[in-house]
Amino acid sequence: MRKISSRSLAVALLALALLTGCGTTKVVDTWTSDEVSPVEPQRLAVLAAWPEDLQRRVIERDIVSGLRKDGVNAVAASELPGMSSRLTRSEAEKALRNADVDAVVLVFVIGGGGGGKYVRSDYWLQYAGTGVGYGWYHPYYTDFYDVYVVREGPGYTESTTEIFLETSYVDVRQLSRVWSIVTKSDDIEYQDMAAKIAGKVSSQMKKHDQL
Repeated sequence: MRKISSRSLAVALLALALLTGCGTTKVVDTWTSDEVSPVEPQRLAVLAAWPEDLQRRVIERDIVSGLRKDGVNAVAASELPGMSSRLTRSEAEKALRNADVDAVVLVFVIGGGGGGKYVRSDYWLQYAGTGVGYGWYHPYYTDFYDVYVVREGPGYTESTTEIFLETSYVDVRQLSRVWSIVTKSDDIEYQDMAAKIAGKVSSQMKKHDQL
């Protein structure tokens, strides 16, 4: 069995930390209702309006996990009866009330973009060995020389992605939006975006004395 040195492990952990730390999620806009007073929820559902169902479930689950760590009695909407498929507003309201949910956090994609681009690397020389020839200045003198082969790098793909999300807190009892935030996440493939969204939601709830 190959032994892993403590130095190698430390380097690997540092590389992983740098990789996962590349992406950032920050709040770029906020809104608070002047008409609805925030109330601490007894049970909060998280509903991600995501085009792909499996991704929706994962995002909801991860946001819920982060909220529960902060003491919020949260549940993923996709796990509630009647909430796993495409919903109309009336169907969602009925299902949430039947599940004794008094507030819901809605997560919508409102913008974003970016993508990969192919970058061609430079040509480079690969050492292929030593060749033997004859020097022109003496018919019996052998001349040794290095042999190189010109190679072209395979190129690589780099990607810069960003996504804007609007996360709204809705009071189910009053059927009113209480507050919302808009977040911008960069390099989403290199960060735990759902966990950071959960942190932003917890911060807003604390700000409005809901937690």
